[in-house]
Amino acid sequence: MILNGQCLRLADNTIKCVDVDIEKVKEACNNPFMAEPLPNQLQNMENILLICSPDISENVYDYIVDLCSGKNISIISQNIPSKFKEYEVVFNNTCVDDYEFFGACAGRAAMLLHNSLKNYDIVITVSSVMMNTFGGFLGSIATLFTNTTANKTISQMIKYALQDSLYSIQKLHSGVTIRNPIYESMREGIITAGKSIHSFAINIVSDYAFEEQISKDVYAGDLFISQIEAQNNISKFYKTLVPAVSYDGITVKMQCYNNVIYFISLVETACRYLLKGGRLLIEIDDMKSFGNKAFQDVFYNNNTLEEMIEYINDDNYMEVFYAFILKYYTSHYHIALPENDKLNGVLKQAGLNPMRKIELNSF
Repeated sequence: MILNGQCLRLADNTIKCVDVDIEKVKEACNNPFMAEPLPNQLQNMENILLICSPDISENVYDYIVDLCSGKNISIISQNIPSKFKEYEVVFNNTCVDDYEFFGACAGRAAMLLHNSLKNYDIVITVSSVMMNTFGGFLGSIATLFTNTTANKTISQMIKYALQDSLYSIQKLHSGVTIRNPIYESMREGIITAGKSIHSFAINIVSDYAFEEQISKDVYAGDLFISQIEAQNNISKFYKTLVPAVSYDGITVKMQCYNNVIYFISLVETACRYLLKGGRLLIEIDDMKSFGNKAFQDVFYNNNTLEEMIEYINDDNYMEVFYAFILKYYTSHYHIALPENDKLNGVLKQAGLNPMRKIELNSF
């Protein structure tokens, strides 16, 4: 499973789509939360914008496009099925003149919404929902926000969130939305610009670590309520996994965590089970890569969390965000993994301890 939204650019493997029962999608769209059924809404609309996280399967596209038959439909996604490429549109994320200012988000960032949204009668957002450090959960809220706002908005939001969380990173935990500066900024920004967006959300419950155990339930309708319902579904499952005690040291096996975002998610989750300063040993056969060049440059050019925050710009904000999270945990816990001739340099820069097998046995 590849994480959705902006996280895709840090992923190393081919995208794996969420396997969802299309009948569940239809049922959710016909019985939405706080909204008219989607087929009824579309009857009197001509221009539709569909925004999908990149892990949405082709059968979901088929269903939505069929509902929009005879209408003007545009699609934004980083992984559009080839047969729908003709509908693809791309918003310019760099030119501020293409955006309208709607005040400030909760994190003091300027809320800049793309002017092209005025051309659409409805924006349909389809997204997987899963725990993640970025906003607590990835879902329709993050998918809509990151695809319709300017890079400047997102980079400012992340910079202010990291500044506010410098000594209290617990606010940025995956699975936490209350007082989470990323989540609150996105939420307030969308509400502020709400009159410009007539939205309908489809949220599919998913997970990167327990893909087989979590049912792919679907919730649709109001952007916030439908995602919250999906979040509650995931949170109930994770509550059964939290241990009653903390440990001095634990070992975890890296299985489906096959890119840098999954790796950071594994570290963050595992450290919750540790006492401060505890030891985490990660068993992994071979890490093929460690993020993109921008992600690695963050570690080479910055030694402290404060320096990382100042390093954020409109092109590297997502890389800095995840680098900051990883650096925090490697600064507060002892984390080791097998050495890797290709990646040892950047692993050490990140605060990880690549070790030979004999050293790992004594760690």
